[in-house]
Amino acid sequence: MRKILFLIATLYSFTCLAQIDVRYLYDSNTKTIVLLVRNNTDKLYRLCPFSGQDYYEPGSASFVVLQYKDSNGKVLFRRSFFISEQLPINESTKGKFLFKYGENKYVCDLEKLYEGNINDIYEVDVHVQIEAVSLKDKKDVYKKVIDKTYQFK
Repeated sequence: MRKILFLIATLYSFTCLAQIDVRYLYDSNTKTIVLLVRNNTDKLYRLCPFSGQDYYEPGSASFVVLQYKDSNGKVLFRRSFFISEQLPINESTKGKFLFKYGENKYVCDLEKLYEGNINDIYEVDVHVQIEAVSLKDKKDVYKKVIDKTYQFK
């Protein structure tokens, strides 16, 4: 019993220490991905990219890469975008920051983002990279990469 209580206390303390929490949800009915990015600190974070950056390089930006494939594994369509680009125009600037104790929600509709016959898609490879830098201390950097594959039918 002591071991179980110790394990619970240890795991709870580690979850409390997480400065930024990323939750990733997929709804197979609506074919949408929801990213919830929460700042658990009193610091302001900027979600990369840097000003003027227009490329998707691992380790340098918060972005999504979608690869739509047919049943043979052939890539039918590829789409890349910064996560804040999926927000309405009036929220896109706010979506580039993680405010103190705040949470950002990013929704990607996989059907709307596809250019082609939706019936040709067998699966979608999803690569999500989140990188946040504290505006107060530039060395305080958070990075997370999520790779998932979803059957589309």
